[in-house]
Amino acid sequence: MIWNEILCLGDSLTYGARDCYRRSYPVELGKILYEKTGELYVCHNHGVNGETSSDLLRRLWPILKSNRECKIALLLIGTNDTKQPTPLEIYEDNMRQIIMSIKANGMKLITGTLPPLTFSPSYARNREYTEKYSKLVTEMSKPSRYSFDVCDLQDLGSFLLDGVHFDNRGYKEIAKRFSESVLGMS
Repeated sequence: MIWNEILCLGDSLTYGARDCYRRSYPVELGKILYEKTGELYVCHNHGVNGETSSDLLRRLWPILKSNRECKIALLLIGTNDTKQPTPLEIYEDNMRQIIMSIKANGMKLITGTLPPLTFSPSYARNREYTEKYSKLVTEMSKPSRYSFDVCDLQDLGSFLLDGVHFDNRGYKEIAKRFSESVLGMS
């Protein structure tokens, strides 16, 4: 049997918070990729609710070392950075270190832009930071910088359940978009 392993890193949007079936985009991604290729895809979910880019950076290296069979890493992080908000230069340095660590471990990277935030008490004041962080991720992806693929998730507001998290349809849409990115990699 042929199988592939993908490392999925992030916060509650990777974990699958609020999905009524307790699934996640990594679970849906494995299903979609199997249906499209006939090959088994094991998508390791390392999403942690409430995590910021600083938190992910702190716990990243052991995750990378324990997932050496993964050839692809998917990254979706920054929603919780909007709460304070994390200054752009700190977010950029966190992302740089995360990106370089993933590349140092021989994995190809696809980073998702941040979905929009609608009204939610915890995120009410700094919602524009999802756009700022997404723009920064897109700039960092250029070949003249760190050269990685970007999956656009900025227009998924209609799938939001509570202003931050998705329903199952939303996680399926995220998985669909990441599957197109994975299958389009050269």
